[in-house]
Amino acid sequence: MDFDDLYRKHYRELKRFCNQLNNTAEQSEDLVQDTFLKLYLEISKNVKITHPRAWLYKVVLNSWKTRLAGEKREKQALESAGNNEIMAFDLQNKLLNSEKQEIIIKILDTLPDNVREILMLYNNGFMYAEIAQIMDINPASVGKRIVRAIEKLKGILKLNYHELFEQN
Repeated sequence: MDFDDLYRKHYRELKRFCNQLNNTAEQSEDLVQDTFLKLYLEISKNVKITHPRAWLYKVVLNSWKTRLAGEKREKQALESAGNNEIMAFDLQNKLLNSEKQEIIIKILDTLPDNVREILMLYNNGFMYAEIAQIMDINPASVGKRIVRAIEKLKGILKLNYHELFEQN
């Protein structure tokens, strides 16, 4: 059989087979065309194909598997790249936050005891009444003291570390 006869005889069934492999119409067309191109090249080299129908199906199936494997590798590479970017971003944020925490702790150590204590109690989630009781101060003044302590901390941060804390 020559190439034209094989093409006319097997084109539609190969296309249908490719569609059954869950390919898009375009992918099916590409697979079938590539398969017949390979057949043409084999025939032009005078290679004897004893069972052309089986040979065509084998080529289509192998090409399809190769394409799927390539798509899978590409997907994994993209996911891996995305995960690496996320991990790098998370690590960068953790380092930045760690650096900020170290700076704040360093600054807290320079503040007067009553300012440092009220900030630490407030940061640890104590209610105003609890802070007043712990620090033995008037409950009505807790809010004002917290605001003043935060403003003092912000002022020091702005003055000395504005590049790290200006977006917050």
